[in-house]
Amino acid sequence: MDDILIRPITDIEALRTLEEVQQRVWGTPDRDVVPSHQLLAATAAGGVVLGAFARDNEVIGFCYGFVGQRGGRLLLYSHMTGVVEEWRGKDVGFRLKQAQRQEALARGLDWMVWTFDPLQSTNAYFNLHRLGAEASRYYVNYYGEMPDELNRGVESDRLEVDWFLRSPRVVRRMDSAARSEPTEESGDTANAPVALAGSGEPLPRPVDSVLDLHVPEVRLGIPLDFTALRKTDLALAREWRAASRRAFQTYFGRGYAAVDFIRPPSLGYYVLRRARAD
Repeated sequence: MDDILIRPITDIEALRTLEEVQQRVWGTPDRDVVPSHQLLAATAAGGVVLGAFARDNEVIGFCYGFVGQRGGRLLLYSHMTGVVEEWRGKDVGFRLKQAQRQEALARGLDWMVWTFDPLQSTNAYFNLHRLGAEASRYYVNYYGEMPDELNRGVESDRLEVDWFLRSPRVVRRMDSAARSEPTEESGDTANAPVALAGSGEPLPRPVDSVLDLHVPEVRLGIPLDFTALRKTDLALAREWRAASRRAFQTYFGRGYAAVDFIRPPSLGYYVLRRARAD
């Protein structure tokens, strides 16, 4: 991994390569690719495009964010982060987010937001557990119908995360001296009541939805491989979307936030923690 270089991309030729990278990462149709001229304009206006380069100067991943504002407070909106398939699981994405955080801090920003599909367990684990982000906003069919390989056939619901760049939790996660992965939650979290579970092999079906829990923490289960489930049984994928949507909206509406994600052998579980009294 010492052969991987993370650096800003600001020249148009290198930015053009990211159009192909988007298609490799997400199977994005031509019409939905963020074009190089948009990326160039964003970098000229204070945005950040970072590339991960292998030894042969091949771009193997990138992230793209732009400066925004909410409630009078500036933030960096991280629109895209992706790594090509053959380089996944090698900490490239983590290093990109480390570098993106440093770029945001250098601009005087300490808050970053982005969205992800709540049924994609790998993204949930990476965003909440590894990076220390949290989520309390749920958007129904956020992008409308999406024709790419990851989203086709299921409504594009999204969680939006807050990444508070100077929080003690995030600082611990980003500490480059402590390269070991954060440990799984245990204790009370492992025994927290379940708001949504799944049953059945090899494709679990959502069962035991419990929407009236009044405890400090609850667990909300999802399939570990939603993409494979969607390709095998589209009706079941839609069933998971509807059941998880109800659970997230119910508990977010009552003051809970998703603060972690754990991965027992069968299902993955969000950890939802109550931030205020009902």
